[in-house]
Amino acid sequence: MNNIREMMRKFTVALNSIDEAYCSNTKIMGVKESELWLLYALDDDDAHSQKQICEEWGFPKTTLNTAIKQAEAAGHLTMTHIPGKRREMNVCLTEEGKAYAKQVLSPIYAAEKMALEATIRRYSIDFIEVLDYFGACLKSALEDNMRERKEPDR
Repeated sequence: MNNIREMMRKFTVALNSIDEAYCSNTKIMGVKESELWLLYALDDDDAHSQKQICEEWGFPKTTLNTAIKQAEAAGHLTMTHIPGKRREMNVCLTEEGKAYAKQVLSPIYAAEKMALEATIRRYSIDFIEVLDYFGACLKSALEDNMRERKEPDR
């Protein structure tokens, strides 16, 4: 597979397959896709600003706001002002939210562990590091190419 276009197409299909693996099971788990990713983003015992969640997880702002309001109404999270920031808020899971996140995410974490262990057994490279590097390179290249498109012809 030496054709870059063919490789990128296969790579994109693989990424979509990974997304679909998560999304197709949200109905079985009884959660919305946005709720799943919000719980996943918050399930590290750290506070995260809405801005940070949007940037790291690719949430559209309106989708995140809706998911946060629903989770807050269910008692799963709290929002606190960030000192020195006028409008930014930190989002944290409540104790009830942590228990709910554990219930929802435990089968996902178990499946991820199985898949990651199988992948590591088969491939010796640190594919996550490689994927992270590729993502950074692609982001930079796309930004450069889009900047060139925006600049008027001289």
